[in-house]
Amino acid sequence: MIQQVDSSPTQSLADVCFILEGTYPHVRGGVSTWVHQLIEGMPNIRFATFFIGADEISTSEYYYERPANHIHHEKIYLFDRLSDEEMEPAPLSQTLLNSFYTKLEHFYTEKDPHAQTEEFFEIIKLILETPELTFGNLCHDQQAWNLLEKIYYKYLANFSFLDYFWTVRFLHIPVWRLIRHCNRVPQAHVYHTISTGYAGLVGAILARQTKRPLILTEHGIYTKERILEINRADWIYEPERRFSDPGDQSQKLRELWIAMFRTFGIFAYRTSNYIYTLYEGNAKLQVEFGASEKKIEVIPNGIHPERFDQAIQNRRAIRTSSPNRKIAGFVGRVVPIKDIKMLLRAWGIVITKLPSARLQIYGPEEEDQDYYQDCNEIIKMLHLEESILFMGSSQIDRIMPEIDVMVLTSLSEGLPLVVLEAFAAEVPVVCTDVGACRELIFGRTAEDKALGRAGMLNGTSMPQDTAESLTTILGDRKLQDKMGAVGRQRVEKFYRQTDILNQYHKVYTKDALQS
Repeated sequence: MIQQVDSSPTQSLADVCFILEGTYPHVRGGVSTWVHQLIEGMPNIRFATFFIGADEISTSEYYYERPANHIHHEKIYLFDRLSDEEMEPAPLSQTLLNSFYTKLEHFYTEKDPHAQTEEFFEIIKLILETPELTFGNLCHDQQAWNLLEKIYYKYLANFSFLDYFWTVRFLHIPVWRLIRHCNRVPQAHVYHTISTGYAGLVGAILARQTKRPLILTEHGIYTKERILEINRADWIYEPERRFSDPGDQSQKLRELWIAMFRTFGIFAYRTSNYIYTLYEGNAKLQVEFGASEKKIEVIPNGIHPERFDQAIQNRRAIRTSSPNRKIAGFVGRVVPIKDIKMLLRAWGIVITKLPSARLQIYGPEEEDQDYYQDCNEIIKMLHLEESILFMGSSQIDRIMPEIDVMVLTSLSEGLPLVVLEAFAAEVPVVCTDVGACRELIFGRTAEDKALGRAGMLNGTSMPQDTAESLTTILGDRKLQDKMGAVGRQRVEKFYRQTDILNQYHKVYTKDALQS
């Protein structure tokens, strides 16, 4: 376990507070590495962090060393059990309760996004100014029950009321917890959230309450990713289909979850002073989900290419001593959004053409144990035990010399840092056509495109195409070298981390001085 960050109260006002959902410093991954790089790369900026996790069991360890300028850290878990006090309704005046539930009704029935946003912040103001109000009031007050019924009969009358009731309760528990614990977020001159969702919700509330600037940087589009996840999820209860159902009712619960995350996205977009994204395609999606085009600016990820100079030398030496080596590497979390199951099926095709090839999967396996076990079952079913290895987590500059091509099969990405790292080590990449991957492989500007391609691109969930791309590159050493050289040139010219750090440093210092 890495040294823990002190979470004791501090009198120091941070320059920047990151609001983070499911990432740094308790979860490994590209976004976490990006946050760590920003903190390390700006030693004159004092950073604080506020981590939002699902539960303490899955996110209790610290995976990153604490930089000296990381002065404060707090964390909260969305699905911890509410205390008995929080579940006990408070005896409040009828006038206050009437005002509260009237505002709630307006919020839930309002069609105009701007009016809904303003109504939401009025509700937040009332909650924060009434600390005695509890979640128990929402569970037991007659006005709460009346509102629940009213919304049900207006929008979901043909759906099971019991399923609707429990879904609504589960939707609101984490939101209530976040509202009630906003005072635990470290104070800062500038707040910076790395997603919409729950983190964006907290950022929006703090920006409104403190009048301090809010920066939003999206690597992947959170709302889009949650829609993908929810539509595939098996943790959402689906009522048994009945012959009398007037249509497909099984999607109703999913639609409630999706509506919530769409609304959170609008709050974050409307409240943010600056919205940064990693590539042009992301910017278009942000506008589609409610962001103002005028606020959006593209700032890609960046790396220090020189960090991989030794990895290049090591890789060349290993490849010279093993001229027939054919190793593909996947680097990332073993979770559904990475679609490793599809990769395994694609590898089953590769191995029929290149029997000596090997696939090495690097990354944490503990985040979704069920998915990891499913992957192992697929490997056994396809008899791939000898050609696929789960390698666990390792330092990226140690991984790159061990592979001939990197593969990324994600269903959704922003601008994946691991692709830039592969390029810096002269490793060609096979990836799905998501996020910024197309412009990474082929180039973004005319000057960039003139360099050539640094790998191959495939559609999502297409094992045959992925297998063909892997087979082509693994079977041709000259092609590997050519594509690897293009990737290195691309990061040197267009994705240097010093340039990205300078852009964020400017906005941090500008707004810290003004706030």
